[in-house]
Amino acid sequence: MAGGKARPESDIFLGIRGQEIELIAPWDSSRAIESKEFIDASDRVVLPSFVNGHTHFAMSLFRGMEDDLPFEKWLFDRILPLESQFVDSEFVQVGTELAAMESIRFGVTTVCDMYFYPESVASVLDRSGMRGLVSQVWSGFTLPEDKDLGRDKRALFESFFARWRSHERITPILGPHTPYTCTEEQLREVADLAAKTGARVHIHVSETEGEVLESLKRHSKTPVQYLFDLNLLNRQTICAHCVHLNEADIALLKASGASVVHNPDSNLKLSSGIAPVSRYLAEAIPVALGTDGAASNNDLSLFGTMDLATKLQKFVGKSNTAMIAEQALVCATIGGAKALGLDDRIGSLEVGKRADLVVVDFAFPHLQPVHSVISQLVYSAQGLEVDTVICDGKVLMKGKKVLTIDFESLMHRVAVFRDKIGAALESLRISS
Repeated sequence: MAGGKARPESDIFLGIRGQEIELIAPWDSSRAIESKEFIDASDRVVLPSFVNGHTHFAMSLFRGMEDDLPFEKWLFDRILPLESQFVDSEFVQVGTELAAMESIRFGVTTVCDMYFYPESVASVLDRSGMRGLVSQVWSGFTLPEDKDLGRDKRALFESFFARWRSHERITPILGPHTPYTCTEEQLREVADLAAKTGARVHIHVSETEGEVLESLKRHSKTPVQYLFDLNLLNRQTICAHCVHLNEADIALLKASGASVVHNPDSNLKLSSGIAPVSRYLAEAIPVALGTDGAASNNDLSLFGTMDLATKLQKFVGKSNTAMIAEQALVCATIGGAKALGLDDRIGSLEVGKRADLVVVDFAFPHLQPVHSVISQLVYSAQGLEVDTVICDGKVLMKGKKVLTIDFESLMHRVAVFRDKIGAALESLRISS
């Protein structure tokens, strides 16, 4: 994926020393003898591990819950009351660990997460061996973490930033929820902190048509214009969704250097719309792919996201070349890394970059015959074909077994929350 181009090569040895890729050279049998540990990837595909540009990891505990209700009822009558009742540090730890295990299983090693109790999120990601941008959330509404941590988000972020800013894999960032759920004062505070610390800003932008109409009514500006005028749209800004942008918005986005994270699964499931991703790519706007949370997707596999993203653009663009497989693979790897400001470290297999990579087993009927590796990865692979996952030079999964998370212990803790949430959900159904 060097230079943003997907280039398959055969019979290659990739050597890792410490955290970095040290050697990429033609295969020679002596390489195996010289290696302290040798992973045989014969007849398999090695590629950069995936980047999930926007997600809410801990919401994995709400997966499959009341999926087909109208959006307002699902959010306001189900999700928000249950978050208020159940979300605490333990909930976030368990939900994040479940999502981390799922992500590793699907070949994702880098995530940009937005949820509550960021210290808990960061700690779980660190223990799992993953790489993550972790957001301290701002909102004008009361958040589940407020009962334990208080509402001074500036103080919380400054403490969080000080603890994790020098970490090799965990990056603390700012997470104003949306332009419409944050007050103007909060958004200005975030802009000030971003300028002072250099921290990135992760925010939902123009996800729904209703959001845009409300912004025009309140501010006489689109969400994009509103953020730009508040000095919150620049190269440090990661804009999730961007489904409903007009021509002026796209021009501002391009000029600002901000990036977009496309979440096709949740955008369709919540009937938010289809983002004009092929246009963003044509304008050279950095684009990552995201799964959003498991409560609105319902899985965290970027394989499915790549497949859906290309087909949606082909449909709305009325052309089967509106977005092609290689572009989706770029968005999931080096393009995603660029969107998060990490492309100097990850996203491609190059000497000197961090050893973040996956080995995909092609020994399945649905991946044969192989006429194009790129096509098979985007249109045929499901995710469970991932065999080995390495992040920062550490093996996180080998032989399809995750090594950094105890599956049995995790499933027991997940079941406890499942039963509690199920009982509370039944009460909500009866009361409504």
